[in-house]
Amino acid sequence: MKLIVLVMTFLLLPLLTWGEMCSSVSNTPYDGIKALSQNYCEQLKNSKECKDLYSQIRANGENPEDKALKCSDASGVSRAFENSWSYTSGCVIGGWNFVKDTFVGVGTAIADGAESLGKFAEDVEAEHAANLACDNDPNGRSQLFDQYNQNVPKLLQVAKPSAAALAKTSCGGIKATLKQQQTLKADELSLNLNRKVLLQKANFSSEEKEFLDWGQKRLPDSQLNLLQAAKAKLKEVGVKLDCYNSQQAAAMVCEAIADVGTLAAGPTAWAVKATRLQNIAKIAGVSLDAQKAASASRAVATAADLEKAAKLSNVERIAAAEKSLGRALTAAEKKALIDAHEVAAQTGRGYGTYSATDLKNKADILKTAGFSETERNLLMRQGLAGSVSNGSSARTFSNTMRLQGEKLLSSGKTAEAKQSFRSAADSFEVVANDVKFAKSDRDYWVAAKINANAERYDKAADYFIKSYSKETGSSKSEAIFEALNREKQELRVISAKNPSSVGAQTTYQTHRKLIEAVVNNPQLRLSDALRAELLKP
Repeated sequence: MKLIVLVMTFLLLPLLTWGEMCSSVSNTPYDGIKALSQNYCEQLKNSKECKDLYSQIRANGENPEDKALKCSDASGVSRAFENSWSYTSGCVIGGWNFVKDTFVGVGTAIADGAESLGKFAEDVEAEHAANLACDNDPNGRSQLFDQYNQNVPKLLQVAKPSAAALAKTSCGGIKATLKQQQTLKADELSLNLNRKVLLQKANFSSEEKEFLDWGQKRLPDSQLNLLQAAKAKLKEVGVKLDCYNSQQAAAMVCEAIADVGTLAAGPTAWAVKATRLQNIAKIAGVSLDAQKAASASRAVATAADLEKAAKLSNVERIAAAEKSLGRALTAAEKKALIDAHEVAAQTGRGYGTYSATDLKNKADILKTAGFSETERNLLMRQGLAGSVSNGSSARTFSNTMRLQGEKLLSSGKTAEAKQSFRSAADSFEVVANDVKFAKSDRDYWVAAKINANAERYDKAADYFIKSYSKETGSSKSEAIFEALNREKQELRVISAKNPSSVGAQTTYQTHRKLIEAVVNNPQLRLSDALRAELLKP
């Protein structure tokens, strides 16, 4: 288990856009992933949600193409780019009116209290200046690769492109591409190493050990907290951020960061939110709900408190609990508080995404130690017995538990397998709801299988249907029918040939129940003939 934890620790790296470099260098190992991102972008742009938004923008007298996703532009392909701290440099580089005086005298950012908003503005300008200096330096682009390779383990190093290829991109594009490749390689390596652990083949090479040591030293980007809070605010006021191109999305994020920053100063600073909301609405091209803005302000402030509570040390956590409850804690209560805080620590789940089992386990630990119901509720609400969600950790944990579930199922340990799949499904929900991660059809197909094995068939059906986003109408129904029917035939043959295999029999029956859930799902319209064929044993 310790080895699994080691492998998972470094996956807190922010995803960045491919930048300009991928559009100038062809036939790389990453072209396929770039194409996948472009396909996802097209799917998103053509979704009902985005189409409805573009219609609203047009009805308001503006051209939606000026604001819509640009899937042919590499800078608009990976929406995960928006979650990088360096993305906020767009507040200056993009050319829109970013009002820096909103940062003056506001106090500290809500991220962790360590970075002032004034410092943030300085960092934005400094990064812009650094990129310009690099672009004007004949050796600047090449040196970025040298610096990158000197600071990552050997398994994450990348080959330097030709001088001609480097000349076609900017330093900002190179930085984004290097970080993207780092994340992709690190993710692939982590899954491979996790698989080694699960298969009890954890004999790591010296290069793999170097990679694990490096991963352990990586820390979450605390500055992302400010961005996440700003994006949460945008979502609350009705902004469909994913439907906008990078420049427009960045402009709204910048405005929201300024507003979220004022929230850190306390309720007396909330008066500026109406003006800020007008700016966001102007960029969005649609009207926004002021009442929602007020509730969003309260939600973001609460999220900031939870974020701070999650980062407390054990000593600070105990002190905060004693102050909140107005009494000293016993030794047993102190231990229980820390134990409750660490429930689901490696799952990526947190406030708002804890499973029912997670919450019950926390409450039981606190109750056993002697905390009253009122005290338990208070500790949970204040975040002193919990943590925050993390999409990267959740994705890794979900994959790990899925592999473990498959191994247990093949061994005939169905009860243990179901618990592993349920834990995998719980963590996938964090990923599904995390806007930093672009989800492919394959991701949803895997999620469907996980939920089916967890005996959550309705959710499995939803994800299975969602995994066929490229097809529409009758072609979608036929594609789903073919996939389900083909797998049913294959599993039926396997189960018939292995009558004593618990795993084979369970897998076949699970698939049949998935079929029933898909057939009865209101999102899918199948002809009576296709329904009858699928429901046959």
